[in-house]
Amino acid sequence: MTHPDNTDVVVRQKRGNPTAVLGTTSAPAQLKFRTRDKAVALALAFAKRQHVRAWFANDDDFVQLGTFRKDKVESARSS
Repeated sequence: MTHPDNTDVVVRQKRGNPTAVLGTTSAPAQLKFRTRDKAVALALAFAKRQHVRAWFANDDDFVQLGTFRKDKVESARSS
């Protein structure tokens, strides 16, 4: 199972609770939203801007919403 890195954006929502919070795994929640849809939309926008991944967490289960990482690609050089 894949888990978010410390810099990835995570939307958390507890079962039965309509509010959702947005933050990272390494820090407390930063923003609170009345709906999950608004939190997810902002998480995706932030992840795209910061070139990280966006996740949704329902208790301890993580679902990746999108990835915007720019991994370094080494170019092959001919001698």
